[in-house]
Amino acid sequence: MRQISGNPELRKFLFSYLVYEDGVNTVIVFSSIFAATTLGFSSQELIGLYLIVQVTALAGAFIMAKPIDLWGPKKVVLLSLMLWSSVAVSAYFIAAKMHFFMLASLAGLGLGTVQAASRALFAQFIPEGKESEYFGMYSLVGKSSAVFGPLVFGYISSTFNSQRPAILVVSLFFIAGFILLLSVNGGGPNVRRRE
Repeated sequence: MRQISGNPELRKFLFSYLVYEDGVNTVIVFSSIFAATTLGFSSQELIGLYLIVQVTALAGAFIMAKPIDLWGPKKVVLLSLMLWSSVAVSAYFIAAKMHFFMLASLAGLGLGTVQAASRALFAQFIPEGKESEYFGMYSLVGKSSAVFGPLVFGYISSTFNSQRPAILVVSLFFIAGFILLLSVNGGGPNVRRRE
């Protein structure tokens, strides 16, 4: 923690990651609840939805592997956050199940991409031989990010008696994470890890 606190760019990245990952975790947790209660998905349809998201997340990680190397992980994370913002805003307007399945496919692509690119970006800040310590902190930040988003989602849902405004508010996590990440120096293509 002392070493990380002494690296301002890494601190900025981890704070950005905390914010946008909170949005990602909130969508993961509440997407099935939104689908079931707002759109009337059955149990079988929810299973299909999970399968679609998992398959497309895997595809997103593979498809964006080369762009992460060519463009740099920071640019790919920024693109992913724009995609996530669009998904959250689009979910507000969706009424048909088929449209939600299509949106879930897009969300899955963004999920695999943002996770792979975020790890690649974080890895550029790790000194040689400190991988376990640093990724332990990365994991801690990721797990801690599943707190504020669900609280906001629940509060907005109960206030408006609808989950649609809540899913719209989740997009603010992606937008805030995007803005915070813009200030991070680093994350370019083919950058060697800092010593």
